[in-house]
Amino acid sequence: MNRRGFVGLSFASAAAFFILAASWPDAARAVEAGIGTCGYFGARVSPMTRAFATSLGMNQPYGAIFHRPVPGGPAAHAGIEAYDVVTAINGTPLKSARDFVPTISAIAPGTSVFLDLWRSRQFIQVRVILGAKKCPGATTSGST
Repeated sequence: MNRRGFVGLSFASAAAFFILAASWPDAARAVEAGIGTCGYFGARVSPMTRAFATSLGMNQPYGAIFHRPVPGGPAAHAGIEAYDVVTAINGTPLKSARDFVPTISAIAPGTSVFLDLWRSRQFIQVRVILGAKKCPGATTSGST
């Protein structure tokens, strides 16, 4: 991971997790070592409904709807927009929003992820470089 990347500390109220940031003294070492970190995307997702899929011009309600990306986060840097619909992660179809967070969290921070998106009634592919967040139940103290 580039040590000159994202700098700062951000909180997600619903999930109560924090982003490890380069300005935090041990964050760069923790991210490099993978100690207590999971992939972080930086946008909230919601389930796709039939009504919403129809309004977006989709034939089937699948995937997950992105909300406004966290400013300065990986999703924002990749150009993700509110109401983009993610339909696949690295070519694997995303059937529901419930699968998005565990799939992204299982990928190492700093990894490039390719998302298939439905935007403006067409499919596009976007590359996102994942940030880092503290994994549930993990520590970042460096002790094993």
